[in-house]
Amino acid sequence: MNASELSNVLLLSASEVLEGMFYTSPLGDAPEDAPAGDISVALSFQGQPPGTFGLCTSPETGRKLAASFLGLDEESVTDEKNEEVLCELANMLCGSALSRIESNSIFALSQPKKEPAGSDRAAQPSVSRTFELEEGFLTTWIATENTP
Repeated sequence: MNASELSNVLLLSASEVLEGMFYTSPLGDAPEDAPAGDISVALSFQGQPPGTFGLCTSPETGRKLAASFLGLDEESVTDEKNEEVLCELANMLCGSALSRIESNSIFALSQPKKEPAGSDRAAQPSVSRTFELEEGFLTTWIATENTP
């Protein structure tokens, strides 16, 4: 799958998961000067093809998404809950993307984990896409052994 096709997979997956589980949807691609997020979550996957998947957003956007997902007020979402929901979001987005990349393959996903501050894992050869949401901005990325 080429980079353009992977970018479209990221959009389709984000639309499906955010609309179905978080009651929001991408409004479109974020402008180039959109602020980078401070929270990064990533996981690896084994299958055909193997690779890594991740997301990045701001704590504020994460908190809004977590509140929507959990049915809570934003003020009730702790940092720990915010991180847990972002890990679950990464898991859901990755699963959705992989089902579009290779629907006949079985994948094993690692547990999503928060990346250390300043991690440049998303800078590895990958395809990324930053979406504008009502809640802020969300960047998703995927790197496979087959990413051109």
